Amino acid sequence: MPRSLVAAAAAFALARLAFAQQPAPTPAPASGDDIQIVIKGGPERRLAVAVPALFAPGNAALQAKVVDPFTATLRSDLEYAGAFSVTDPAHYPTGYRDLTTPDAADRWLGTGAEVLVDTRGEVSGDRVAVEARVWDLKSRKLILGRKYSGGASYVDRIAHTLANDLVKYFTGKPGFFLSTILYVNEQNGVKEIAAMDFDGRNPRSLTSHKSIAISPSAGGGRVAYTSYVRLFPQIWTMGLDGGEKREVATGVELNASPSLSADGSQIAFAGSARGNTDIYTIPAGGGTAHRLTTSRALEASPAWSPTGREILYTSDLTGTPQLYVMDAEGAGSRRVTFAGNWNDEGAWSPDGSKIAFACRNEGDFNICVMDIASGQTIQITSDGSNGHPSWSPDGQKVVYSSRRNGSTQIYVSDANGQNRRQLTQGGNHLQPFWVP
Repeated sequence: MPRSLVAAAAAFALARLAFAQQPAPTPAPASGDDIQIVIKGGPERRLAVAVPALFAPGNAALQAKVVDPFTATLRSDLEYAGAFSVTDPAHYPTGYRDLTTPDAADRWLGTGAEVLVDTRGEVSGDRVAVEARVWDLKSRKLILGRKYSGGASYVDRIAHTLANDLVKYFTGKPGFFLSTILYVNEQNGVKEIAAMDFDGRNPRSLTSHKSIAISPSAGGGRVAYTSYVRLFPQIWTMGLDGGEKREVATGVELNASPSLSADGSQIAFAGSARGNTDIYTIPAGGGTAHRLTTSRALEASPAWSPTGREILYTSDLTGTPQLYVMDAEGAGSRRVTFAGNWNDEGAWSPDGSKIAFACRNEGDFNICVMDIASGQTIQITSDGSNGHPSWSPDGQKVVYSSRRNGSTQIYVSDANGQNRRQLTQGGNHLQPFWVP
C-alpha cells in the first residue's frame, strides 16, 4: 500500500478529517600501458568475468571461514550488479593466474571470460589481507590492482568493497554493496524504523518507541522519520546507527512524510495548519518551518531532488493526486504526471533524470518509472499492491514495498522491472528508503 494511505493517508485522509565502512583500498601499480575497459553496447551488455576462488593456503576451517564466503559474496555481487556475467567456475583452469604468458591467458579466454579477477589472501590471527589483480585477458595486461585488509569476521565486507571498486572502474557509477536500506518493521501493531544491508541481510532495529514510527528518509548521515510516541505525529531525526535521536519541533500539525535533503541540512514534510495540508521545510537541526504551498489542494509526500534545488510532491489540485515539481523556495510549481487517476510517493533517481512513483489507473497500485525530460513512463510491477519506491545509489535498481498474500514485504528489481528479488520475510515490512 502506498504511503498515500499511510503518510499521505496521513495527509490526504487525516487532513480531510481535520486531523481528528570500509577498509581503504590501496591501488597497485598497473603494468604496461594504461588500459580502460568500458562496457559498451545495449542495456543487456554484460562484461564476462572469471572469478576464481580466493587463493589462501590453509586448512578446511580457513576455507569455510574466509575463502568460501569471500568468493561466494564477490561472485554474487558482480552478477547482481547487472554489468557483469561471471563465467562458469567449472571451466576454470587450475593455476595459470600469472597472465604474462600467452598460454595462461588463452586458457582463461577459453572459459568465455574477457577479464580475470584474481584474488589472493593471507590470514594472520584474526586479520585478513586480500590483494586483487584484475587482468584484461586479450592484452594480458594488469588493468587494476587493489589491497584490502580487515577482521576475519568482515570478509564479506571486503568482498563487497572489491565489488564496489570493480563496478566503479568498469561503469563509472558507484557500487551499492555497502549501502543500507531503511524500512518500517511492523510486528503486532507496533511500527519501528529498521535497517538492513542492500541484499536483505543483517536486519537491525533503529528505534524502540514501542509506538508508531514511519516514513524514514536519510541524508547527510542522518535519518528523519515521523513518530507517534507523543500521541500526535512529530518529526524526529537520528544517526544511521539509531543513535542521537532528537525531536524536531515544527509548530504545525500532521508532520508526515519527512524528506531529508541530500546534505542533511533541510527537512521537507507535509504539515497541517487549520486543517489544510501543505508542504513545509524546516532546518534539520530545528528552527522555523517555512510553508511552500498555499493552495486549497492537499499536498504531501515531498522528496528533495539530488541537487537540493527542487522538491517533488503530490497534490490533488486537479482533482486526483498527481506529481508536481517546484523550486526549493516553493516557486515555479509544474505538474509532471498526467496518466492514471492516482500518482504518489515520487522518488528521484540519483542523477535526477528519472522518477519512480506509486501509480494507479485501475485496480491495485503499481510502481512506475518516468523519464522526466521525455515523459516516457514504464510500469515495472504487476503483482500485489505496491508503493514507496526508492532508488539504489547507482540508479540501476528500485526497491519498493508490495502487499501480497496478506502481508507487506520489500522487493527490489532493476529499474525496468527485471531481476526481482524479495528482501524480507515474515511480519510486515514497508516504506523502504535506500541509503548510499
